[in-house]
Amino acid sequence: MITALLADDEAHALSLLELLLHQMGEVKVVGCCSNGIEALEQIVRLKPDVAFLDIEMPGMNGLEVAERLEAASSATHIVFVTAYDRYAVSAFENDALDYLLKPLEVDRLHRTVNRVKRAIAYRRAEEREPAPAVTEPAAGAPGNLSVQLLGEIQVSIAGRGRLKWRTSKEKELFAYLAVHYGSRVHRDVLLDELWPDEHYQKAKVYLHTCVSYLRRDLRQLGMEDAVIYEDEKYSLIPALEHSDYREFVETAATLLSSGGNHADSLERMVALYSGRLFRSEDYQWADEEVRHTEAAIEAQLLRLTQIYENQGDYGRMIAAGRRLLQHSPYNEEAYRILMKGYAGSGKHDEVYRVYEEMERKLDELQIQASTMTLSLYQGLKVRKQG
Repeated sequence: MITALLADDEAHALSLLELLLHQMGEVKVVGCCSNGIEALEQIVRLKPDVAFLDIEMPGMNGLEVAERLEAASSATHIVFVTAYDRYAVSAFENDALDYLLKPLEVDRLHRTVNRVKRAIAYRRAEEREPAPAVTEPAAGAPGNLSVQLLGEIQVSIAGRGRLKWRTSKEKELFAYLAVHYGSRVHRDVLLDELWPDEHYQKAKVYLHTCVSYLRRDLRQLGMEDAVIYEDEKYSLIPALEHSDYREFVETAATLLSSGGNHADSLERMVALYSGRLFRSEDYQWADEEVRHTEAAIEAQLLRLTQIYENQGDYGRMIAAGRRLLQHSPYNEEAYRILMKGYAGSGKHDEVYRVYEEMERKLDELQIQASTMTLSLYQGLKVRKQG
């Protein structure tokens, strides 16, 4: 006999489901409740084989109950009961054994009960089998995980391919959790940041949909339990927190604390930067992180050009100046660096070309070059003529 707990805030829906299960003769209902908080308490206490959870319930909805049970490694199977259409419900299949649509259909309920029976039998068979011996990974096994946030957002594992995002919000959720590495982000913060204009209850459904997608897609890459949920807070497993962005930020902090005057260290940091944070996206919540990252790369490139100038390495000085100009095309300092680099290399025609390029750019802003830039340019012209 299967033991079941039922949770639905609609009394008639709860009574109907209890009656239908009783008529089948294969399910014993051990508890009924009208809200998610009570459902969670009873599941933990009664440990039923299956819980039939309505998605929309006050206080804590069915999705949140399932989330907490997963975090607690509960053995109770979940079946969602909902009025959502099939397309919307498909997002929750990863977190549940099955789902039922309202109004309930007897034949569909029979199929669900049979699925629950098979799942219970499979689990019990697994528990009887001895645990497999732990072996070393075979040669040629999939390589390391790669998480890229600078430039395009990408998650991949060598030998297993790259994660393909189902929706833009799934990708945004991952980006938010990844850029806030080392933190557990409260559910309500995610709702405010990712769905600021949506009704609270609807936003919660959207969030759980994205979490479900993300867990399923990361599982296909061989990463189990990749999204952690605890005390209404979300985070990624440690492996997913190690991204190019994290390495860039931590390297920048190390350079800042040490003075950062060694070309090798600065070059390693610059090499980490493969593009603007979330380059193809427009995440308003990320504006501060983007500004800090851009400011950090520009500051390090400026330090590099100064080191190269002091060393008389004008080729690298010019290359660093060009890269600086890519980040900040209206930055007069970058143009001054290029003019000095080309002058030091004896390429005076390039000095004039850079100055003309700068004038065209500043004309777009309807401003003129500063006195400092004009003085440098005049001095370089005099030096050439001399």
